Amino acid sequence: MHLILPLIAAIAFAAGSLVFKRAFAEGATLSHAVGLNNVALGVLFLPLMALDPRPIPWNLLHLPFLAAATFVAGHLFNVAALRVGDVSVATPLLGVKVVFVALIARFAFGWPLSKGQMAAAALTSLGVVVTGWTDLRPGRRVGATTLLALGCAGAFAVTDVLIQTWAPKFGTLNFLSLLFAALALESMLALPLLGFRARPETQDLPILQQALRSLGAPPAAWRWISLATALSAIQALLITGTIAAWRDAAGVNVVYGTRGLWSLALVWWAGSWFGNAERKESGPGVLATRAAGGTLILTAVILALGSAPAAPR
Repeated sequence: MHLILPLIAAIAFAAGSLVFKRAFAEGATLSHAVGLNNVALGVLFLPLMALDPRPIPWNLLHLPFLAAATFVAGHLFNVAALRVGDVSVATPLLGVKVVFVALIARFAFGWPLSKGQMAAAALTSLGVVVTGWTDLRPGRRVGATTLLALGCAGAFAVTDVLIQTWAPKFGTLNFLSLLFAALALESMLALPLLGFRARPETQDLPILQQALRSLGAPPAAWRWISLATALSAIQALLITGTIAAWRDAAGVNVVYGTRGLWSLALVWWAGSWFGNAERKESGPGVLATRAAGGTLILTAVILALGSAPAAPR
């Protein structure tokens, strides 16, 4: 029954992707999508530190900061993919993350790689080709959505490997709370790279105060920005909470991997509610092809997790 929670998280992620897309259409920027979202996550996760009985090794504080940097990169790739391309392309491709985790763990950390995981990598490649092929259309930024989504999956895969490798040194809750606190800080410091520009009257203030006073957005965009941030926080809490409570990371990731198919379903059935025109512009044939690619990727996720050897301790 606990797998109902990652199912809800998968639907929340898919809905959040549509909401982010609508927020961009209303005038939101990458600063809103990355900065405010990650600050909210930092605030929500910080209290977890009080629940972990283990002492924090402050001499290793740089480790959660390094993991947070890869998380920031992954989130930036994700929202950039949603901004330049279709939800029904970007979200299914994120399922590639699980196979990336296996490959990174093998070549960077020497973890074993099973035959099933190698087969999953091949199946994933086919799924990427099928899904990404529909992104190659005249008049579009050819393949940009596919490349950004794969960059997102790769960055989040590195984050997962780093969490699994370094969290035992801190305790899970300690590490996650420090990770998301670092995520909030690094996101605010990255605002100048995301199009943020300080107003003249705030230039003498610290960067955090500049950001809070200068992150203006059209009024119509704020409700979508707020809703997207809430959905992102909900799915993050559900995934991390379920894994921490039931210690079933494999099962959680399989169910969470359905978010790509949920995004296709939402584009088809509820896209108009979010002002999303992908169903009309792409047509049923293109969406069916993307669904086929997403199914291949989901099958690869199940195969990869089902055949994963135990990680070395």
